[in-house]
Amino acid sequence: MKKLVIIAALVASILVPTSAQAAQTTFAGGPLTNLDSPASIHIALSNFPTAGGLYVMECVQGDAGVRPTLCNAAVQLWVSTSTGASFTPTADIVLKPTATFTSGSTAVDCTVSKCGIFLRFDHTLPTDLSQDQFIALTFKASAQLATRPTDVITASINGQVLSAQVPMKIAYRQLATLTATAQSGATLTYDSLAPACALKAMSITALKGSGFCDIAITSPGSLSVAGYTAHFPLELALGVQTIPTIKLGTNKKATLATKTNFGEPVTYLGTGSCTTTKNVLTAKKGTCTVVAGARGQSGLYSPLNLRVVLKVK
Repeated sequence: MKKLVIIAALVASILVPTSAQAAQTTFAGGPLTNLDSPASIHIALSNFPTAGGLYVMECVQGDAGVRPTLCNAAVQLWVSTSTGASFTPTADIVLKPTATFTSGSTAVDCTVSKCGIFLRFDHTLPTDLSQDQFIALTFKASAQLATRPTDVITASINGQVLSAQVPMKIAYRQLATLTATAQSGATLTYDSLAPACALKAMSITALKGSGFCDIAITSPGSLSVAGYTAHFPLELALGVQTIPTIKLGTNKKATLATKTNFGEPVTYLGTGSCTTTKNVLTAKKGTCTVVAGARGQSGLYSPLNLRVVLKVK
C-alpha cells in the first residue's frame, strides 16, 4: 500500500505543469489601505525569479484566472537587473498608484472599482503566468477628488501600434520610424534606455540582432492631466540579408551584386539554361535557376540563401 501511495504521488507531481511548480515572488510592502492619491507604496520583493524581470502595475482586478486589462500605464514599474529598469530586484521599490486613471479609453475610479497591485513576468516571458499575483488596494473616498487623470500616450513603429507589455519585434538595421501622440496634445520627449537601440530624431536603429530594448516616451502633462513616462519594449531579431533583384538584359546577361546589403560577399551558381562566372550571369533559352548565398553573422544577421528561377525566351 505504501508503494502505491508513493507511485501515485510521483505521478501527480509529473502531471503538475512546470509553471505551477515554479516558486512565486514574495511580496511585502505598504501601506495598502485608506490611501491618498497619489500614494507611495514601498515594496520589497524576495524569492525573485531568475528567468526574467517583473512588471509591477496598478490594475483593476480581472476575472478569476484572467489577467487584468485595465491598468495604469503611467505608474507601471519594470523590476529587473537589465539596463533601463525602473528598479533592481533588491531595491526599495516605490509604486505611486492613483485613485483615478485612464486605461485606453476607459476611465477608472479605484474608490469604486477593485484596484490593486498586479505582479507578472515582464516582456521577456509574456505568456508565463507563474508570477501573476494581485494585491488589493483601497483609497480614501476623497482621494479621487484631488487626482488629475494621467495623460495617454499612443505610439507606433512603421504604422504598427506599440504595447507597453508585449514587445514588438524589429530586425537588425531595419528601418524603424517612431510616431507618438499625447491625448493632451503636449510635446513629447523620447529616449532609448538600452545601448542596443540607437534613437536619432524619430528613427530607431537596432544595433544587435538579439535581446531587448526599451523606448521611453515622456509627456509633461498639462493643467488638466498628469504627465508620465510610457515604456515600450522592443524585441530584437536577426537582420535579413538581401541583394538587388536578378534581371537579365536584352543580351541575356546580367552583372550580379558582389555583396549583400550587410557587405557580405555573395557566391552564385547558375544551372539549367544559364551559367555564372563570378558575378556575371549568362543565359540562353530555357529555364535558368540561380542560387545565391552569403554567410551570416552570429547575433546580427542570418545567412543569405536565395533561389531564383527565370524563364528565358
